[in-house]
Amino acid sequence: MSAELALLIALGAPAAQTLLVLALARPPGLRDAVHVGMTLLTALACASLLSAAAHGEAVRLVLARPLPNVDLAFHVEPLGALMAAVLSGLGVLHALHTAGYARATHEKAPARQMAFIALANAATMAVAFSANLFTFFVAYQGLILAVFPLVAHRGDEDSRKAARAFLATLLTASVGLLLPAMVWTYAITSALEFQPGGVLAGRVDALTANVLLVLYVLGLAMAAMPPLHRWLAATSVADSPALVTIQALAVLPAGAIGLLKIAAYVFGPALHSESMDDATLASRGLILLAGVGMGGAALIALSRQDVRERLAYSAMAQILAVAIGVLLALPAGLFAAALQVVAFSCASATLLMAVGTTVAVTTRERVADYSGLGRIMPWTFAGFAVASASMIGLPPFAGAWSKLWLITASTGAGLVWAAGLVALAAILTFAHLGPLAVSALAGRAPTDAFKRPDGASILLAAPVVLGALATLALLLFADPLASYLAPMWTPRS
Repeated sequence: MSAELALLIALGAPAAQTLLVLALARPPGLRDAVHVGMTLLTALACASLLSAAAHGEAVRLVLARPLPNVDLAFHVEPLGALMAAVLSGLGVLHALHTAGYARATHEKAPARQMAFIALANAATMAVAFSANLFTFFVAYQGLILAVFPLVAHRGDEDSRKAARAFLATLLTASVGLLLPAMVWTYAITSALEFQPGGVLAGRVDALTANVLLVLYVLGLAMAAMPPLHRWLAATSVADSPALVTIQALAVLPAGAIGLLKIAAYVFGPALHSESMDDATLASRGLILLAGVGMGGAALIALSRQDVRERLAYSAMAQILAVAIGVLLALPAGLFAAALQVVAFSCASATLLMAVGTTVAVTTRERVADYSGLGRIMPWTFAGFAVASASMIGLPPFAGAWSKLWLITASTGAGLVWAAGLVALAAILTFAHLGPLAVSALAGRAPTDAFKRPDGASILLAAPVVLGALATLALLLFADPLASYLAPMWTPRS
């Protein structure tokens, strides 16, 4: 498969999947096969592109040129290829789990749900492979519109209210903050292209750099930076398949990818340099905001008794760690942020699929009701425990390496207090996830756990186990990923 064809498939297959799932809604077996098969095709294409990026192949797909020096274009570079490969690979597990969840819960509109998941995946691939700020903005808006129906899918008042909050917050931030920042950047540089070293490097004064950084970071409300974070907890009322898309595979990862691309490819040295002609003041303030928000989210999670709401706040703490790594403006910080996204997506997808399996089989959603469930659902809660350990940052699980890199980068930048905030958030994450996993595995087995006598089907249990294995496998790839991602912070000669 050529790299050009793989890029076309990665972008086009999820969009075609949306139409096919709706057209082939009956029989259910055909619908599920199409959903899983097309997701697998996307993952294979992204794996091919990951290999192409590793070998330095230059691939660019231009669809239109709406402005001088601005294309609606996609290209393959290390960061985008890595994120697309990870998210699409996890998407295969999610597709299997969604099929099992729809069957176990007798979902009334599974084809519609699968179609919007596929559409969200298409927008996420477009975000990952965006060649410039303009393409990123278009894909970002598309992702917001694709996920909105997923939040409202259940059709009750709580879901509709959450969907309105989601749409209003993300659209307002992107149009009111991100768009002006993009236009301002174009006015300065006459270009919006993503490039190592940053398009703004050497072209902005300190005031402009600081203001632009604030606009970009707050405009990317998908990254859940306070005070534009309330949409995340609100969406915890959505069904399990939607939550996996929102927290693990599309919305939060897209916000993180945006932060990484803007730091590395838009600002570059303009984010921090030896001369004070940069955005140091804004970056330090935003690091403090992210650090306090990270600890606050982890603390709030401890007080939440609905498991889905607890995981939403836990996810917020994890994604704010990405923001800290990005804003440190050092290669070690950027690598820590990229590794954090990968580790978080694997762990969060596994946790949320485990929660979805538990809801589908037992209808239990409260923290107090999880005691002993691991004794009768051992595979599901073994996966839950591994993913929890990674989210906490316990060695030797994958999440430990990203947090260790983050603490090291913070200390190297002279921000010991930032390293302390990261460590505090890890302790609070242990407090709200550790006892939950231990209680599920060590508590007395309930006698009325299953609403169905056969327990969890293979479609519900296997994706959780495979997600946990993916989390464990990341232990082997920290050093290779550091070399692979080096072009992010290495300007072209």
